Amino acid sequence: MNKKTLPILLLAVLFTIAYTSCKKADDIPVVKESDNYFPLEIGKYVIYNVDSTIWDHVNCVKITRRYQMMYTVSDTFTDARGRASYRLDMRMRKKAEDPWQLQNVSYVTNTGQELEIAYSQLRFIKMIYPIAEGRTWLGNAYIDTKDTAISYFNDWNYRYVNVNMPFSNGHVNYDSTVTVMQIDEKVNDPETQPRENATRTFSKEVFAKGVGMVYREYYRWTYDAAALNNNDINNLDARCLKGDGVVLRAVDHN
Repeated sequence: MNKKTLPILLLAVLFTIAYTSCKKADDIPVVKESDNYFPLEIGKYVIYNVDSTIWDHVNCVKITRRYQMMYTVSDTFTDARGRASYRLDMRMRKKAEDPWQLQNVSYVTNTGQELEIAYSQLRFIKMIYPIAEGRTWLGNAYIDTKDTAISYFNDWNYRYVNVNMPFSNGHVNYDSTVTVMQIDEKVNDPETQPRENATRTFSKEVFAKGVGMVYREYYRWTYDAAALNNNDINNLDARCLKGDGVVLRAVDHN
């Protein structure tokens, strides 16, 4: 073979390999990791059955309400920092036959490193990327917890568990999900320590591929041992708690 033709042939081979590689990559749709577990496209919705709980410490009762909630990706915009973001509308209805009523709006931003959701003037880091079993982050880092009303959000250490595992929320089975454990904290137990103040805070969310959030469980209550009802020896078995909680289970989506 002519030595002068060798570099030309080598370049031709390299070009062919590069072209083939690029073509194969182009043929594969690029899906961001965040789109797997939290799809962001206009018109995307998820409907939930909701169990809402209030612990009324004044009347010493636990109140449970049931209704439906729907989250819809309704619009896109550029936020104040120049980032592509989405508006998420939340609607509610008491029964399936009732019309949906708009309740509030939240805003979602996927930065490529984290998924932020802002609502009620609070900004949460719901997910970070890449997703990996056991990976942790401070999900409430953007919240000013010096405000005593929301100080309980301080130092929540979110953690990925059960990555790419199946999950049932009691209504629907999902093949591939990831669970975000946000907090599981307990200080004392009113049942065994009725003369001690107590708190309980629990929060976790489960996300399914192609759907988004399919389960949420949150509750927080406090117990004041010195409160009138709890200090009454005749009412001690009631254990009057103060707080609220909610469980969301996805039942439909597009």
